[in-house]
Amino acid sequence: MGKWISRTNATVISIAAIGIFIVLTLFLNSLGSFQVDLTKNRQNTLSDQTISTLKAINEPVEAMVFINPQDAQVYTREVTDLLQEYHKINNKLEVKQYDLLQNPELARQYGVTESTVVLKQGERTKAIQIYNMFTSPDQQDGQDASTAASSYQFSGEQKLTSGLLSLTSSKTYKAYLLNGHNEFDVSTLSLLAQQLGEENINVSELSLAQQGAVPADASVLMIVAPQTDLSDAETKVIRQYMDKGGKLFLSLGFNEKAKTAWKNLDLLMSDYGITDTHAVAVEPKGQSLYDPLTIVPEYGSHEITDKLAASHLYTIMSLSIALKQEAKQGLTVTPLLTTTANSYGEMNLSGLLESKTERDNNDLAGPFDLGFAVGSSDGKPKAVVLGGSTFMMNQSIQQQGNLDFAVNSINYLVGNDSQVTIRPKMEDQYQTATLTLPQARAILISTVIVFPLLFVAAGIFLWWRRRRA
Repeated sequence: MGKWISRTNATVISIAAIGIFIVLTLFLNSLGSFQVDLTKNRQNTLSDQTISTLKAINEPVEAMVFINPQDAQVYTREVTDLLQEYHKINNKLEVKQYDLLQNPELARQYGVTESTVVLKQGERTKAIQIYNMFTSPDQQDGQDASTAASSYQFSGEQKLTSGLLSLTSSKTYKAYLLNGHNEFDVSTLSLLAQQLGEENINVSELSLAQQGAVPADASVLMIVAPQTDLSDAETKVIRQYMDKGGKLFLSLGFNEKAKTAWKNLDLLMSDYGITDTHAVAVEPKGQSLYDPLTIVPEYGSHEITDKLAASHLYTIMSLSIALKQEAKQGLTVTPLLTTTANSYGEMNLSGLLESKTERDNNDLAGPFDLGFAVGSSDGKPKAVVLGGSTFMMNQSIQQQGNLDFAVNSINYLVGNDSQVTIRPKMEDQYQTATLTLPQARAILISTVIVFPLLFVAAGIFLWWRRRRA
């Protein structure tokens, strides 16, 4: 009787173990795209912008990858692996791979002559050359990825996500960058303009002196780092544009004569309850990794900054004007960037030109706000006013969260809320390991033969002990 009970228990336990294994297998399979990224800086985790872009795809998209077999496999593998991750997020994006040499007619149909990803939705297509997704310190102009050095950075996620955005979004916006006051022009802000263009916000320069009005198709008017004041006539035109529901992105620049010469710029800001102190914000030495005139401000709580704060991506401001806020009826004014309590406002602007930043009794006590988002009482965006502009220059905009903050601000103003987000960053190259033949043989033997035999041996030992008992 005891032996029968023992065998029955063993059978029940075995069936239970098999059942648990089957249930666990089904559960893990149901997780689908679940995975854990253990790489440094979460290198293999898709950005917030990529995920939101993929989830917004409602109609099927084909990603046709044309591969030249002569290209290095490591390059094409980066691209195909990334597209498979895209497919896991939304299976409406279907990935197909073609050999460029074996499918010449299909390649010719899409104008493809080298390794390229062609994104297609309906009749619309977007071609992205694979070698443009890689940059290498040893790569020369005109040299493709197959002959570049083994050291590279990969911008595939940036390129592919931007391509999907332009392919799947039919709505476009128009941003006009004011000129005529020694502001930053498109060439100084070309990286910013390029990113805005990839998010369907086209940037053009505007001379009010020539056109006499803000164009009717303007989604936002940008005034970036003016060095002279607006004329009375220009101010009147801009205020008319704003009164009709126009959006303003005003980003100040350092100017020694601002206090006495910026009457109309100050007037525009006063419409939103914002006052220019005409003092440059300074952080005392030892409070930052940077010089005292370069500040890493804290973020206020707003949709422009919330994701940046959560990701610890900071905006780095330099030569920024301290701003003040007063309540304005019918408006909500939200601080975006704030200095520490140890900061002060340098009033001696002429002294700054001689590198004099010592605090004295004439200076203003901090903390200060360096930027505001202005909305109507019902939450509709009206303006973003910033105390500095240098963070948007080509040489600075790739630092930390500078690009995301600038582009988020413009997207907020034009109402493109889905793109108030975190964008993909450059990725380092694949880390590969080269195995010798003995190492490969040892791994094969241990995983295919030794480990399974150990489990079998353990099972036999447990069975033998139970039988003896």
